[in-house]
Amino acid sequence: MNHGDNGHPFLAVHRLQGERIHALLKSNNVLHSHISPVEHEGDFIAFPLLDVDFSASLKNDISAITNLPVHVIKRIPHVMDEVDPHTRLQSVVKDWLTRLVSQKQSPEIQPFIDALPKKWERLGELVLFPSGSFSQEIWTAFSSEDRSELWRDIASVLNVTSIGIQSPVANDAVRSSQATVLRGTSLVKFIDHGIHYEFDAAKVMFSSGNVTERRRIGAMDMSGETVVDAFAGVGYYSFPMLIKAGATHVHACEMNPPSIDGLVRGAEANGIEDRITVHQGNNQESLPKLKRIADRCHLGLLPSSEAAWGLCLQALKSEGGWLHVHMNVKEEEISDWKRKTIEQFQSLSDRMELGFTIRGDHLERVKWYAPYVRHVVYDIECRPERS
Repeated sequence: MNHGDNGHPFLAVHRLQGERIHALLKSNNVLHSHISPVEHEGDFIAFPLLDVDFSASLKNDISAITNLPVHVIKRIPHVMDEVDPHTRLQSVVKDWLTRLVSQKQSPEIQPFIDALPKKWERLGELVLFPSGSFSQEIWTAFSSEDRSELWRDIASVLNVTSIGIQSPVANDAVRSSQATVLRGTSLVKFIDHGIHYEFDAAKVMFSSGNVTERRRIGAMDMSGETVVDAFAGVGYYSFPMLIKAGATHVHACEMNPPSIDGLVRGAEANGIEDRITVHQGNNQESLPKLKRIADRCHLGLLPSSEAAWGLCLQALKSEGGWLHVHMNVKEEEISDWKRKTIEQFQSLSDRMELGFTIRGDHLERVKWYAPYVRHVVYDIECRPERS
């Protein structure tokens, strides 16, 4: 394989093949975990490699997906330092503290280095550290000018233009973000598995931890379907259902103005504005206007979407369809919750005389939401009794 002499080895493939190639490289232990994939020449994405001496079977698998022999290895110079980003963060903070602490006769700095965040969320050019990061008194002991220099250096070593700190989600109807921006802007644009998102991260929550569920929903076959997304946000699931799953049209219900702005911007960026109808305001008012139009309803609100269950049942066509119900449930109570959820939907259908037989299909454990509490999604099929 010809890969030149400069930079790090990357495998560049068309972004439509990116998800399959990424999984293949990862499962074969040749994907470099400390260097980020990069966009390459427009429609391509390049994955960093630990080794370019692939096995014959891996070469054949890649060629089968890309329809190309594996000679598209490229060395892309100066993409990112190969050092672990956590090490880079610790190094730049340690240098900064060492210089300033020596001037101020402050305490030993190692405990503060050890307390640095071990994880963070990256949204395009913005890194958001977890709530409570950089909260010890030592950080406020320095001038705003000194801290600005630190934020600048952290952004540089993490290869972004903006950094901030996430705050606990607001206790309001729309679960608003309360992030504080330390440097740059909270307005973000990024591509997640070929899908464009644009929104204000200081006003809107976006959980990167739900990526597996977005992929799962996008992998379904929704060809020809009309979908109602009862809690659309900035298009977390609306966009994958349209772009990946092939839904014909999505009716997206959303009440948070910043989320609506992101939803509209994202639809335009993805070129799907003619296939999505945004219903602004409380879905208790918008969902009743969508009766009998949907093949599928998505109920993606945490900790519970229960307030919209009956309205989404009514939104299904007379021939029935599917519900995707998100909920936070204690692990030991999942089986009992599944049974009670089916009973509750059946009771709602009977009371509203919809004539559906309710059947639980698949339950997806998305992630841990809190100790002992799972974010789950229950796929539920609703069909006329005669079916």
